[in-house]
Amino acid sequence: MNKEALPLLEDIKQIRRQVAKDGEHILESWQGGEVREEYIQSLRNLAYYMAFRRYDRRELQNSLIPWGVSSLGRLEPNVAGNLDAVIKTLGYITGDIQQDTEYFKYPASEDRNSPLANNTNMLLGESKEHRYTQIMVTMPPEAAKDYKLVKSLIESGMNSARINCAHDDEDTWKQMIENIRTAADETGDSCRILMDISGPKVRIKTLLTSKRNPKLKTGEYFLLSNQEAMILPSKVNIAVNTSVPEVLKNVDIDQLIKIDDGQVEAIVTEVQDDGLICRVTKTSKAKGVRIKTEKGINFPDLDINLNVLTEKDMNDLDFATEHADILAFSFIKSADDMRYIEDTLREKLTAGKQQMPVIAKIETTEAIGEIPNIIAAAAAVRPFGIMVARGDLAVEIGYERLSEIQEELLWICEAAHVPVIWATQVLESLIKTGIPTRSEISDVVAGSRAECIMLNKGDYIVDGVKTVDDILSKSEGHNYKKTAMLRALNISKSMFE
Repeated sequence: MNKEALPLLEDIKQIRRQVAKDGEHILESWQGGEVREEYIQSLRNLAYYMAFRRYDRRELQNSLIPWGVSSLGRLEPNVAGNLDAVIKTLGYITGDIQQDTEYFKYPASEDRNSPLANNTNMLLGESKEHRYTQIMVTMPPEAAKDYKLVKSLIESGMNSARINCAHDDEDTWKQMIENIRTAADETGDSCRILMDISGPKVRIKTLLTSKRNPKLKTGEYFLLSNQEAMILPSKVNIAVNTSVPEVLKNVDIDQLIKIDDGQVEAIVTEVQDDGLICRVTKTSKAKGVRIKTEKGINFPDLDINLNVLTEKDMNDLDFATEHADILAFSFIKSADDMRYIEDTLREKLTAGKQQMPVIAKIETTEAIGEIPNIIAAAAAVRPFGIMVARGDLAVEIGYERLSEIQEELLWICEAAHVPVIWATQVLESLIKTGIPTRSEISDVVAGSRAECIMLNKGDYIVDGVKTVDDILSKSEGHNYKKTAMLRALNISKSMFE
């Protein structure tokens, strides 16, 4: 017995009481609607986690380590249970045996992540026996006609196929789906189909140029037009219009604009009746960046107040709700967005598909601060997952913040027992050229802490799937999730203000 640990025991007991009080308050704020029975304990655990991570806990962690008890760096799956375990153990150390903990549920290691594993299976299907993290692949247009390609992807380890509704058409999607279903039956492997509803993504729609090779270089000007029929103004050699022209009404002089995942940065120098004159301030290549249609346009400092579902999305949903296994929604910013989507799905889903799983793509600054509320609104109703769309997210919040934010997203989603899909530019060089970079391999290992890694299309996509499958199979024997230092979370500080 060691009485020196008594003050530490009292500190932990006080923290446990405060976490329960604040957590129940957060939970009450989320329970405006009915929560499905199988998710209520997960939602409570998320509320307790947000309450616990409100404060910097690193000093507490350092105090626990010398006593050989848990430093709470892996408490996400079971917040109350981990705190109770520490209280119970410190009670034995001090001789002050604790009998009044609310409950002492600290599952064995092989069971501790079972709520998350079960939710992953509900969302994405069963994973391969040799690895925990699943592999999702964006279908290229060739998948509609090249059955061998689709079969090779499944045989190489693809668990789910993503169809991007921003591209192609219903006939192409239907052919892709037929090939995926047939290949899955033939191989005996499960492969779920995710249809990604494109949302109010601002993209380059058409391009007008006086150049042979339409590149933008630093210092050059271009027109971001709000017109279908464009005219090149003086001193401008390139004009583009957008898929969502109404967004330009909110843009003013000096607004920062990024094109193609930040390959081009520009500021608005003039506002005209036919659009915005922009000056290029930075490009990823010294000789300029080629401008192409379908590439994204971001306004990082601007809150674009657009409906989360466009008219095209509504039409695409009619097809997707009939043919898909999972639906993904882009540019989710708030719990209200998820509630609007839920109202829409109730009208469109048939009786047998009312519990179709849904994924929210997180790619805006606004969404970051609302993550717990988004999860609470969506996962309370149906199987739910988060996709970290690192391309748009990095452009929106800044590349220097991406690493920190994606870590916090992983922790919060683990506490909520919500699966995470790690997306954008995974093994991009290998998939496009056949040759990977060293950093890409490390990125896959980092991504193994998520429940799924998504690969985009490219000429060497089959090689990409094989490589990810091999890396995951080897690396998962060494680590799972990792232990963290418990500084106060940046995400959702506003919950307590």
